Amino acid sequence: MNRPITTKYRLAILMSCCLLFVQPLCAQLIRYETMDSLNGKPKMTSFLIGRLKLNGIYDIKGNLHGNSSFLIHENDVYGRDRPAFWVDMRQSQIRFASTTQLKNGKEISAMLEGDFEGGPNRTSLFRLRHAWIKYDHFTLGQNWSTFGDPDLWPASLLDWDGPTGMVLSRRIQLNYKNKFTEKGGAGYELAIEQMEPRRLYDYTINIDRGVDYAPRRIPDVIGALRYDYDGGSFLKVAGVYRNIAYDSKEVLTGDTDYRYRTANGWGLTGMASIFFNKKSGLVNNLQAQWNMGRGIADYFLAIGGSGLDGFAHEEQPGLLNLLDVTAGFISYQRFWTPKFHTMLMTSYNHFSGGENTLSPWNKMNNYQFTLNLSYNVLENLMLGLEPQFGYKQLEFDEGLTKGKNAMRMNFGMLFNF
Repeated sequence: MNRPITTKYRLAILMSCCLLFVQPLCAQLIRYETMDSLNGKPKMTSFLIGRLKLNGIYDIKGNLHGNSSFLIHENDVYGRDRPAFWVDMRQSQIRFASTTQLKNGKEISAMLEGDFEGGPNRTSLFRLRHAWIKYDHFTLGQNWSTFGDPDLWPASLLDWDGPTGMVLSRRIQLNYKNKFTEKGGAGYELAIEQMEPRRLYDYTINIDRGVDYAPRRIPDVIGALRYDYDGGSFLKVAGVYRNIAYDSKEVLTGDTDYRYRTANGWGLTGMASIFFNKKSGLVNNLQAQWNMGRGIADYFLAIGGSGLDGFAHEEQPGLLNLLDVTAGFISYQRFWTPKFHTMLMTSYNHFSGGENTLSPWNKMNNYQFTLNLSYNVLENLMLGLEPQFGYKQLEFDEGLTKGKNAMRMNFGMLFNF
């Protein structure tokens, strides 16, 4: 049984809370530990973390206004340039986490995290990001997808939707993670995952051609192998199988009844994160990922929700064609001094298979280049400047192409307390 919190401990908590306001330049963390111990640790540990993020954006070329992320695939190749400037703080976060020790020597940990990008058109309503519970080798809840990796992220990037060719998405899942041997760096993961309902169907419907949404009956199945090296470097490969459901009817034959049908999607990804320790003690980081598959656009954080998993077949009403995709990115972060660091990132994705679909193009190519310059004013306060350049190209019949550039200047602040 937990002991009641003493008056002295209450005073310590109150003073810590006050420090959040009177000493904003120091790293802050509201933390609670029970006085009872188990397994040599406090029986329960909880903490609350906040993160303030200021997004500043100036669009120089292209027409991406309204998107707080550099979604180059949404650049209108037929539209005019729309220079624009705005700021927001919708990506500020609140995170609560807790760990409880158990009598069997193991522990249960849980985390709840949200930001303010919810609501129609991201109107600053509170949104759930993560909500999971972990026990031993199992994780249940909403977390980063196993088809990807939470440790793979171009450090310092201000654009939190990430590279246009990076696999990373939040999924409701049951994940099992383990090592092949107790001392070895090689491990594996198995998971079943499902996207939350608001983005469950990422293909483009066309009711006139007999393709409509249908609820799925089978979750995505994912397997992964990962090898960890000393110093945080790792290599990982993963595969996913998707059974994408849709309602189908033969509209040209006068059929008015929908039938439940499925399309099989699949994907493969390989990724690496390598840290370089310099003699000065500074650590640089090289990251890369390459992906291929069919009907997996929903797994790309910057692309998901754009209807690019597939389109209705052009000649066979009631049939959904899934698009093939290859994508990837590479980034390099370098610390010039303990406070000043830069990051260079390039990314791409290539969609094909539109020749036999009702998509307005046969192929789509998106390219993204980002340079980040960041300065750590304090240990918990970072200022950054991030120019971005992108190019979108569409290919049509008879080799015709149409493309358009986009240029943006991001600037921002990240403060952890």
